[in-house]
Amino acid sequence: MTKHFIVIFTTALILSGCYQSESSLKDSLIYCPESNALSFNPQISHDISSLDATTHQLYSRLVKRDPTTHRYIPDLATGWLLSEDKLSYTFFLRNKVNFHQTDYFTPTRYFNADDVIFSLKRMLDPKHPFHSVNHGMNYYFFNHPFTNLITDIVKIDDYTIKFILKKPDITLLDNLAAHYSVILSKQYSQRLMAAGTPEKIDFYPVGTGPYKFKSSNDAGITHYINHPKFWGDKVSVNNLIFDVTENNTKRYAKLLTGECDIIANPAPSQLKQMSEKSNILLSSEPTANILLWAFNSNKMPFTEKKIRQAFSKAVDQKNLLEAVFYESATATSTLLSHQSWAYNRRSTDIQYKPLEALSTLQEIGYDFNSTISILTPVKNSLFNHSFYKIAELIQANLLKIGVKSDIILLTQSELEKRLLNGEYDTYVTAVNGKINDPDSIFRPLLSCDSSVLEGNSSQWCSKEVQSLLNLTLLESNFTTRIKNYYKLQKIIQEERIYFPIAHVLRMDAFNTNISGFLVDPFTGINFQNVKKTEAH
Repeated sequence: MTKHFIVIFTTALILSGCYQSESSLKDSLIYCPESNALSFNPQISHDISSLDATTHQLYSRLVKRDPTTHRYIPDLATGWLLSEDKLSYTFFLRNKVNFHQTDYFTPTRYFNADDVIFSLKRMLDPKHPFHSVNHGMNYYFFNHPFTNLITDIVKIDDYTIKFILKKPDITLLDNLAAHYSVILSKQYSQRLMAAGTPEKIDFYPVGTGPYKFKSSNDAGITHYINHPKFWGDKVSVNNLIFDVTENNTKRYAKLLTGECDIIANPAPSQLKQMSEKSNILLSSEPTANILLWAFNSNKMPFTEKKIRQAFSKAVDQKNLLEAVFYESATATSTLLSHQSWAYNRRSTDIQYKPLEALSTLQEIGYDFNSTISILTPVKNSLFNHSFYKIAELIQANLLKIGVKSDIILLTQSELEKRLLNGEYDTYVTAVNGKINDPDSIFRPLLSCDSSVLEGNSSQWCSKEVQSLLNLTLLESNFTTRIKNYYKLQKIIQEERIYFPIAHVLRMDAFNTNISGFLVDPFTGINFQNVKKTEAH
């Protein structure tokens, strides 16, 4: 046993030393996230660590979002046409695009329409040979808006395909630019199926992206290398290494010693010290997430709008953000972030007015002898390291106006049971948008068709809001869509079925000799254009 330990320890030292020396090389970049990717396929793994490790590094999609203008631009498609009846899109595909050649796969043809149909129908068709592959993994799910959008994908020829919609829907391009619309190799899948190892498709990846997979080990080290036949602009850093470092303090220390070039998600308490160091820069990017406090509108007393409004006025949002997030989150008064094209800038900020809240509760006869529940998940999310601390601060604010509450900390299975049975008064939670369209936030939270596990933890249903959601999804006039979403935000502010707390920022810290990496709030980090100079 001692000999076994010595071997492992020595190997770890060798690996550490190896990658530490690589971090000083201009053609090697070491990125240190806080957790491992769950798989190497963003179709099935939607956590941030998996997106960072896959979407932009390994794969391409038919379209992508321009990081500056946020418009949709060609990727593997060179262009597209929308039919007059708005029920189909025709896409024209790029020629002579090479898939990765790796130690485990050598392609014998270019990318074509067969690969698009194989990749996207894997999500859409339960009879697809790869639809159920790796289905036993607890992180595997095709939970995307895309699955309810398409009737069929038809091959016109090798480089032309047609998407047939179930009904006119303006969000197809958003879905095709999303992380889950990456294109896999059908030829590779056929080789795996013939070898009896189809599960490898999600763990030994083959794509068309700027980097290709080299190796990964149990120590949390994943090595990517330059894809020399990439169809787009070539990368300037040939070796991309992910070195998973879970501990915040250790991750920061590795940045200081040069063992990491970039680290993900520094602790909020570290941000001030980092900002004072001349050799470290901080990247702060808005994300598609929202942290909120949901009121169960199907259960007394939160069936009453005035009760919901009063509880919202009783919570000091500014103090909550300062105590939990320091400068790593922005306050919000609506469900949309300020960066959203549909955000209503005339929205009224949430006001902390505890005396007014108390007065309202007294006027309507609130039972101050009762105790409300605050459900809180045990497991924190990547963008919220302390659901419980937030619940404690809410509890303290409520107590100041005489409202008693119990915080109920639950595991995921216990939480789901409570939510499904409606056995809760309020719930501290977070929601992530999947695509760059407000519908991906509004529909899960507000639709009558959305279950509590899909996002509607307020259990609220309004015919007016449902009609607005459905009409806006069919509307192709951009100005009309904005007006509809403005109206929707006004209704939600008035009804106050949710108390929106914050949009948590995506934070990365990096050395000053690094430039050019981009972070997309929906698809993860992108190292294609990263540049590295010699450290000073």
